[in-house]
Amino acid sequence: MQAAYKRYRVIAFLLVVLMLVLADHLASPTFAFNMGDGRAQTALNQRDASACAPCGAPCPSTRK
Repeated sequence: MQAAYKRYRVIAFLLVVLMLVLADHLASPTFAFNMGDGRAQTALNQRDASACAPCGAPCPSTRK
């Protein structure tokens, strides 16, 4: 009796589906936004270089 499917064909098909899912995920705007490349202000790129606090908050002496 001959098998209805070959093991290597099933594995190849699953790998192709996995690659398509990964390609779609990496090209998505949500992924770009989460990686800081979505042209949105995030905490990392809003940090003020002249601030004395590590979080980027202005120094108390410079506040009005």
